[in-house]
Amino acid sequence: MSKLDTLKNWKVLLLIVLVIGSIIAIGPNFSPDGVTVTYVSKNSTVPLAAGDIIYKINGNPAMPEDFQKQYTGVTKLDTNKGEKYVKVNGTLGIEAKQTPSTRISFGLDMEGGVRAVIKPETIENDTLERIISTLQTRINIYGLKEASFRSIQSDDEGFVEIVMAGGNREELEDLLQRQGKFEATIPIMVETGKTLEFEKEYTITVLNNSIKIGDYTLQENQTIELDNIPLTLLDIENQTANISTKVFTGNDIILVYFDPQKSGIEPLDNGFRWFFLVKLSEEGAQKFARVTQNLDTVFSPSGSRLSSMIYLYLDDEMIDSLSISADLKGQIVQEPSITGYAVDSKEAFKSQRKLQTILKSGSLPTKIEIVQLDVISPKLGSKFLTNIIIAIIAAVIAVSVIVAVRYRKKEIVIPMLATSMSEIIIIFGASVAIGWTIDIASVAAIIAIIGTGIDAQIILVDQAMRTGKETVTAKEKIKRALFIIFGAGGTVIGAMLPLTVLGLGVLRGFAITTILGVLIGIFITRPAFGEIIKKIVN
Repeated sequence: MSKLDTLKNWKVLLLIVLVIGSIIAIGPNFSPDGVTVTYVSKNSTVPLAAGDIIYKINGNPAMPEDFQKQYTGVTKLDTNKGEKYVKVNGTLGIEAKQTPSTRISFGLDMEGGVRAVIKPETIENDTLERIISTLQTRINIYGLKEASFRSIQSDDEGFVEIVMAGGNREELEDLLQRQGKFEATIPIMVETGKTLEFEKEYTITVLNNSIKIGDYTLQENQTIELDNIPLTLLDIENQTANISTKVFTGNDIILVYFDPQKSGIEPLDNGFRWFFLVKLSEEGAQKFARVTQNLDTVFSPSGSRLSSMIYLYLDDEMIDSLSISADLKGQIVQEPSITGYAVDSKEAFKSQRKLQTILKSGSLPTKIEIVQLDVISPKLGSKFLTNIIIAIIAAVIAVSVIVAVRYRKKEIVIPMLATSMSEIIIIFGASVAIGWTIDIASVAAIIAIIGTGIDAQIILVDQAMRTGKETVTAKEKIKRALFIIFGAGGTVIGAMLPLTVLGLGVLRGFAITTILGVLIGIFITRPAFGEIIKKIVN
């Protein structure tokens, strides 16, 4: 078997592909320039948004601490969007962090983050626990990382503290300030003598400041419920009453689609239209059918539609209004589409994901007030990241010395160390792919994995080079060694699993990273190294 044949082996080839893919995912940038904007206050005059990069301020290299300084007059900013000139009298009104050298998400101690304290309007029963559960779902779906929650409760007051690594105040505030009360309404114009048909038929009589619907009287701005459909009288003009019907709410939404077949963004005019489908409960779909059967059909060159639109509200603010196709009249629609519009694709994706997130998590049990929102500086910072790299390199060097003394053959030592390094690269690449945050505990787990990985490779080498009376092929020896390694890996995973569920903070991060490293080792790096060792032994 030649060296080329070894590289063609599917196990070795898989390892090479995953290493290359992990490097691409990590996206190393050895000379990151400038600072990345993390937050822009509403009062700021700087025409930038979160994610933009500032290289220089008034000709000097931009640093995170520069945004705490006071500026007077016209200030020049060199950015990734060109030169910007802003007139300020005070701070720039933005916050920024050093542009990262990789796409790896680091923990709160290393990267910093944001902290918020919220106060619910009421704290009856399990309100705080329900708020935490809803916000955890929102933050996880939205893609923010390493958020911790803590409830603080006294006799008559309650608070929830949220600490989030690597995020910015704008993102967190946007998710927190929404109670998430979602409603879809369809207005119906009625006159005296007309009828409304839901489960039953109701005759309409329009009075001065009220209307009679069958035996029920409805005053302006009053709401009643007929056949499980809430009706509100909005106004009366020229003996015509405008009634708003609530066809479904967030409670009627049982599924929010995120897949590309039922969710997407597409160019429209000079901007982008976003859309996604939701699945309604049977009750919500029935209410839509009963209301739309009372609407007239309007014909136009662009196609026939119903005489009223459907209006979507989030926290009593209208977020969209959609025409209803005429062929949906009286039909049970369980997967309606929710759409929106934005001027650029980035903003469209952000708006789409925010609404999907809020609908998926559901509404908060009560209104909340943000009583504190501030930025947390990293306790350890970039110097600690440098120390992490040094620690990992030192661990590899220490292992290299021990392995070199043990085998004294570069043909064995070099593949062992290359396999260990590839394992570390794949772990970091996997953390980027799954959105896992690397914290201090994760770094400790990675250093431990280096040692245990070398142990497994030593087992492979020793088994493959073992001589004795019995005639066993190198392939059979490697197979036996892998059986031992798989068994040992299974015990480690079994020991770590309880910590992923019951562990908090440091314990959970250590356990998850250890399990990830063991799985990568027993399914990818160890089998590939076994193939290399067979070549060396032969």
